[in-house]
Amino acid sequence: MVLCITMMLAANVGAQQTFRESMEQAQTLIRSGVRQILRDELLLTEEESETFWPLYDEYSAELADVSKNYVSVMVEFVDLYQAGDLDNDNSIRLLDDSLKMQMSVMETRQNYLPRFREILPGVKVVRFYQLENKVRAEVDAALALAIPLADPR
Repeated sequence: MVLCITMMLAANVGAQQTFRESMEQAQTLIRSGVRQILRDELLLTEEESETFWPLYDEYSAELADVSKNYVSVMVEFVDLYQAGDLDNDNSIRLLDDSLKMQMSVMETRQNYLPRFREILPGVKVVRFYQLENKVRAEVDAALALAIPLADPR
């Protein structure tokens, strides 16, 4: 899954109008991929599935809203970088926005933790968060390859 995301983003990073489209396609691919990974790896019983998936859909939708902001930050960074307009003020503003988004993701994950604990055994809650962390790490690695480093020159 991540190899596909990396190739999609890296191939289109040179064309600013397609970078946003690539990010949106990657998000769709990630969402469906994560869902399949969870289905395969979470080892839910039928009863657990009945309560987990509606809560996961709510959780996932909330995270998707936060992610839209992150995509906008990354797209703006690439746009400014390609236009040669990535100055100090823009850089700091985008960094602040990125960190706020990361905090929002962590707050959402923490806010849902008690709710997941109510419906799943502790080991499965831990496994869910571990699986999510692994996917997130792979996606972050793909983005790190696709998004250029700020050039201080």
